[in-house]
Amino acid sequence: MNRVRWTSVLALIAGLSLVIFFAFKTWHQWTLVQRINSGEVQVETLRGWMTLPYIEKTYGVRQAEIRKALDLPESGFEERSLKDWLNLTGQDPVLGRRKVEALILQAHSAKTKRPSP
Repeated sequence: MNRVRWTSVLALIAGLSLVIFFAFKTWHQWTLVQRINSGEVQVETLRGWMTLPYIEKTYGVRQAEIRKALDLPESGFEERSLKDWLNLTGQDPVLGRRKVEALILQAHSAKTKRPSP
């Protein structure tokens, strides 16, 4: 009987942990959407350490679009940060980040304009 009780307690703890984890992820995504909707996406939102795959995953902008906007090679060096890319290509970091921000806003507005099924 003691074994069943401990198993139940562990299952309850695991379940609550999952609920808290996914609630936090949902809250984070909701706050990000609110910030994008209010136009609050600013240079401070994008960090120099972010890689192109990270930006793609977090903000939903395809790497190909970012690479085209920043005039970068079509592929390769995925581990390179945004700051490194801008330094290597001699671009102003603020202007480069603003280009990426514009893509983020464009991608977000395209998602919100899609008709509901």
